[in-house]
Amino acid sequence: MRWFQRLKLRADERGVALPFIAVILLLLLGMAAFAVDLGWIFLNGARVQRAADSAALAGVIYLPNDTNNVTSFSIAGAQANGYDIGTLTEGATGTPGPTGTGGPDSLAWRSLEDNKLEVTLDSSIGTFFLKVFGFQTFDIKRISTAEYIKPVPLGSPDPCFGMGSLGSIGDCTPASPQNFWAAVSGPWTNKHNGDAHSTEWWSSGGWSAPANPNSQYRNPGGYYVGYYMGVDVPSGAGAVTVSVYDAGFYDRGAFSTETGDREQDSNGGANMEFRLWKWDSTPLDPADNTVLQPGCSFTIPSGAFDTTYKNEWVPLCTIPALEPGLYVLQVWSTGDLGGTNQYAVRAQSTNAPDARVYAINDMSIFTNQGGAVSTLYLAEIIEDHAGKILELDFYDPGEDNANAFMTVQLPDGSPAQCTWYAVNETGATINGPAGGPADCRIQTSNGSPIFNGYWVHARIVIPDPVCSSDCWFKMIIENSQPHDRTTWSARVIGNPVKLSPNE
Repeated sequence: MRWFQRLKLRADERGVALPFIAVILLLLLGMAAFAVDLGWIFLNGARVQRAADSAALAGVIYLPNDTNNVTSFSIAGAQANGYDIGTLTEGATGTPGPTGTGGPDSLAWRSLEDNKLEVTLDSSIGTFFLKVFGFQTFDIKRISTAEYIKPVPLGSPDPCFGMGSLGSIGDCTPASPQNFWAAVSGPWTNKHNGDAHSTEWWSSGGWSAPANPNSQYRNPGGYYVGYYMGVDVPSGAGAVTVSVYDAGFYDRGAFSTETGDREQDSNGGANMEFRLWKWDSTPLDPADNTVLQPGCSFTIPSGAFDTTYKNEWVPLCTIPALEPGLYVLQVWSTGDLGGTNQYAVRAQSTNAPDARVYAINDMSIFTNQGGAVSTLYLAEIIEDHAGKILELDFYDPGEDNANAFMTVQLPDGSPAQCTWYAVNETGATINGPAGGPADCRIQTSNGSPIFNGYWVHARIVIPDPVCSSDCWFKMIIENSQPHDRTTWSARVIGNPVKLSPNE
């Protein structure tokens, strides 16, 4: 009897496990469905992020003013990655900014700074197994921020450039004495006097026939002409007036007098040209800008209009309010004349913050300030450049009638570590210390010029961190002769456009 009851109980338990198995299978299928769709969502999240990155990098170079191209190129960057933004429609600036809508995806942007762009990209993707649970689509939003790095500022952190002995004047008080003038030589000046790009010829023995042509001469008929300065106008600066001090050539008779204008090699001095150009979308190339407005130029024949320009600040042009950007001041000389002309530039803003004036790519300068040691601003190297290579080039530097030295100094005041060599017109070289980087203190004269007609090429690995607040590399000049004519250039090797952390 007992065995019959136990058999009956077992018969009643048959099939009890089936509902549990069904539930477990359902859960496993749900988890598998969730895993498949979750992977799909993560995959598309990465795709949307890449497209947002591309959109930000494509559009950022058109800041701060070319908003139409910011929008169209940002949308093109997203569409190149497979996202259909649809018909372009301009929205209001701000958050969100101009947008592209009409397609299955949408894009919006806003300007965080004059050179920093934030792009938001929205996309909707279909699901697979999650449809069973009512999730037909899944929305993905990704944000990307890109910025372009402006040209390396040379020579000045202030609203003025090449102040020489002027010190504080007008509304420009340099952070420290600049101790140099901006300078341009006439085309028939020997390149070996220190201007690498405005002179047509070189010869160690003076003017000769036939002369040796200067392969680095920036001919007025070429692409690059003369020298370029940036007038960097931030948002909120209001109207900015650009003025030039002692713009024309007026022979002083001695390098140590006032600006030190002097005839050299071929009498006459230099015919001077100044022109202010509008901002554009290629800040690293100052030679392709468009004319700002009629009248933003000076043409001054050698020695002419001295009652107007000599030892005077004269307004060149006023940049209208609400137009931030990097404007370009181009300066060059013309005519069959030889000599060196010195001048200064300043930018007066109606509001704070002030505009800044600095050289772009290279600068031609003249020092005639007394004193055994001078400190000059060389190049501003921001934190984004940490770990990159800073290339410095100095033409015909540090001529003196006694021992003279130049030292590249880091923002913290310590000597930079560099490797260097020098080369002249014929390919002759002078090599720096062997064995790797050493203190970048270079003797330029031992009573006779060491680098007359030579380019000194120095390379510095930019330290990390670069700086805390003052990010200027400086040049310490030790000499006894109170005048020197030279050309300096600086560039950072590396991509000028980069992604940044989102705000």
